[in-house]
Amino acid sequence: MSTTNEVAVSNVGVLALDPHQTEWTEPQKAALAQIGIDKAPIGDQLSFLHQAQRTGLDPFARQIYMIGRWDWKNKQEKYTIQAGVDGLRVIAERTGRYEGRTPISWCGEDGVWRDVWLDRRNPPTAARCGVYKQGFREPLVAVAVFSEYVATNKDGAPVALWSSKPSHMIGKVAESLALRAAFPHDLSGIYTPEEMDQDTPQGEPGVGQAGESIATADAAQISMYQPASEQMVTSEQKAEIAGRIRDLKMGREEGLALYAEATGREIPTTNLLTSAEAEKVLDALVARSQESEEVADAEVVDEDEATFDEYVGGAA
Repeated sequence: MSTTNEVAVSNVGVLALDPHQTEWTEPQKAALAQIGIDKAPIGDQLSFLHQAQRTGLDPFARQIYMIGRWDWKNKQEKYTIQAGVDGLRVIAERTGRYEGRTPISWCGEDGVWRDVWLDRRNPPTAARCGVYKQGFREPLVAVAVFSEYVATNKDGAPVALWSSKPSHMIGKVAESLALRAAFPHDLSGIYTPEEMDQDTPQGEPGVGQAGESIATADAAQISMYQPASEQMVTSEQKAEIAGRIRDLKMGREEGLALYAEATGREIPTTNLLTSAEAEKVLDALVARSQESEEVADAEVVDEDEATFDEYVGGAA
């Protein structure tokens, strides 16, 4: 019931999507800026609009996403469109034939299915979920094997939520597979971030995902790019870096150049700084600010001296 209410609320008002609109409205563009995709190429933004209209999912209720991540192969930002499992549920409900799902169950290497996974030392081997559809005598059941979907670092170890919440993550994959099996016409080509996590080539940080999996993708990228023992940049450090860069009116390229100069390596995004490197970047930004202040002070002194000389000369 809550999902239906949320959809009803988010589909009215200034951000409501019109199925006939051919471009984003100004208020919608402002909202897109808040979720960080206003700088995506126009073609990608229009593609995102099309997918939102086609699926009926609301990007401003975080049911469908377009997330940019650094593409190491092509050395540029790349954007992908995906939906969370809640978005798949919404589409299934709108068909009028969705009648819920079975409880998710998990099994280990022994193949015995359990209603809850309590082994903190080992992730489940697989998860299972069934979806009930009107007109079907049995639920459509899907099984997701953990090793086929888990996101890992270059050493093969699970990363982020795949490490801390393995049963939760593989359970979401199983439900997504079951929903797509039950409603192939409505969900064809729409995948959740959890299903796509492993598609990032190992040893080569690539395109991340969305929603809950933003953290997953960032952690996967970080773990491939940095030793696991490194403490990564904190939210406080990122906020201070962003503020100082804003005050200095530095563009992206200038900021990345400062990162490289301060750390001795190329870093395409602040998220890939270690905490120690973030301190070096902050020191460099402080130094840059002081240089700017000294230049400004010197200009003021020069102007004052010139005015004084002119005054003296005039008096003479």
